[in-house]
Amino acid sequence: MDVIRRMDFKKNNDAIQEFEILTLSEFFKKRSFHHIYKNFRLNFNIMMYITSGTGRHEIDFIEYDLKPGTILFIAQNQVHRFIEGNETKGYILFFTRDFLYNRTQVFIKDFFNQFNMPINQPVLSVGDSSDSTSKALIQIIHKEYCQETKNKYLIDLLFSSFIIAISSQTSLDNNPEYSTIYKRFIEFRDLVEQHYKLKKTVHEYAQMMLVTEKTINKTTRSVVDLSAKQFIIDRILLEIKRYLSQGELTINEISDLMGFDEPSNFTKFFKRYEDMSPNEFKKKAINR
Repeated sequence: MDVIRRMDFKKNNDAIQEFEILTLSEFFKKRSFHHIYKNFRLNFNIMMYITSGTGRHEIDFIEYDLKPGTILFIAQNQVHRFIEGNETKGYILFFTRDFLYNRTQVFIKDFFNQFNMPINQPVLSVGDSSDSTSKALIQIIHKEYCQETKNKYLIDLLFSSFIIAISSQTSLDNNPEYSTIYKRFIEFRDLVEQHYKLKKTVHEYAQMMLVTEKTINKTTRSVVDLSAKQFIIDRILLEIKRYLSQGELTINEISDLMGFDEPSNFTKFFKRYEDMSPNEFKKKAINR
């Protein structure tokens, strides 16, 4: 059961399958501000490339500054919303997982994997130079996309070139030792994503991965500077906040969805880490 409003990829008749690019001005013109200020969970990925102006954007209840020369990544299944006062201009790209995995090279999938929260910050600075390669490429992608007869192969190649142009800005260490740790972290993260509602201890994940709890802790410390226990707790808290922010489920219903045996234990867990009750958070989120 998922009561959080989901935003699906809307396919236009003239659009390339699973991909769309608009200027932010075009995007805002097509949607009411009342609509975009609400929380939505995405069934696809978004990139925003800011060329001018400033603003703020919220991803999973954390606000990020937007300014010229920044790129914002919003991954599938994340909750996001625009914040009032946004005066940014630039481009917004929408693409599905199928587009990413079926039409692009392996290194691009690895690149985007870095921006699946909470591994890295979802904001990447590429600079605001007028002769920026990434800026020139995204302008050309938009121009080609707007052609009446779209060259899908060319747009695929341009998109790949765009990712190459910005990939050097990422902070992931490429040495072999770190690469092994990173791959183990991805395995742990993916298992947590699948089982966090039922499995809440490091011991359970260590058993599934056939490694020690110490090994998992060393891995999470190296990649995200968190203990494995805290990583699991943070994922559980994030999903609870997502449900609470919608205001459509009772505390008992959310407790049941999240695998707690008693609502009282659910409330104690949330209050321990957030310094407020679930109901207090719910009221704060709804009245925001």
